Amino acid sequence: MSDEAEKPTKAQVFRARLTSTLILWVIVTGVFVSQQPWAFFGLIGFLTVAGAAEFFGLFRKFPGSACRILGLLLGLAVALATGVFLICGCQEVGGFTLEAAGLVFVVLAAFCWRFRNGIEGRESVDAVGDALLAYVYVPILFGSFVFRLLFLPDSGNVGPGSWLVLMMIASAKFTDMGAYITGSLIGKNKMAPHLSPAKTWEGFAGALGFAQLAAWSVWGLSGDILAWIAPLHVFVVGLLMGLSAVAGDLAESVLKRSLKVKDSGNWMPGIGGVLDLIDSLCFAAPVMYFYLIVTGLAP
Repeated sequence: MSDEAEKPTKAQVFRARLTSTLILWVIVTGVFVSQQPWAFFGLIGFLTVAGAAEFFGLFRKFPGSACRILGLLLGLAVALATGVFLICGCQEVGGFTLEAAGLVFVVLAAFCWRFRNGIEGRESVDAVGDALLAYVYVPILFGSFVFRLLFLPDSGNVGPGSWLVLMMIASAKFTDMGAYITGSLIGKNKMAPHLSPAKTWEGFAGALGFAQLAAWSVWGLSGDILAWIAPLHVFVVGLLMGLSAVAGDLAESVLKRSLKVKDSGNWMPGIGGVLDLIDSLCFAAPVMYFYLIVTGLAP
């Protein structure tokens, strides 16, 4: 049987993607409705660990695994510790001391590990760079920042923060949905064919529109909980979430195309793996967090 005959149609891909998305939203909704800090910790922690493991798997054919394991394990320890400390109300994690200390340790330890090997051209430096990327990409950009966003504006209470996380997730994932639907229906002009051949400028416009729809919907449904976010900031958050989600998706495309890997995993039909699910959130979470901090919206 030819490859073309086995290739699923757009309708089949859409149905599979829709089914996976609905199941995931049921899980997210269940955790959100519970308003239990440890339920959030379990979901975020699982996605962080699974996404980091898939990231490591992308490099399975390349040397330097020891440095990547070092960065990955330390990043996971920092991210999960941040979540635990925030749940327990520890204010000491507010200044990114854990993340900064981990970053310094990874650099020092990765270089020290390479002392045991001779100079092997770029491979020696690449191993240190891989350790840093393994430390930052999923554990910090996703895990640590989602935990920090969850506990804004005050530590120990997930009430307002859970709505912020919901706004971030909804905006980012509606961006993916808007890009897919609009691009499939009317997409003609390629956006970045060297990175992701399927993405179009029409899909990009749809992505930004859907991001706005999600941001305003969550803001409206929250009632007085997010009333401290003015309408102008809701618009800006929606725009930033749309842009950062697209950038996050393209960033994973850079990784996969550079490493010649199609999907990070295959356990979610129509989506791929956990890393394919959270790639947009890896950029959206820190962007939203810093926007709220820099603008003074959250103390």
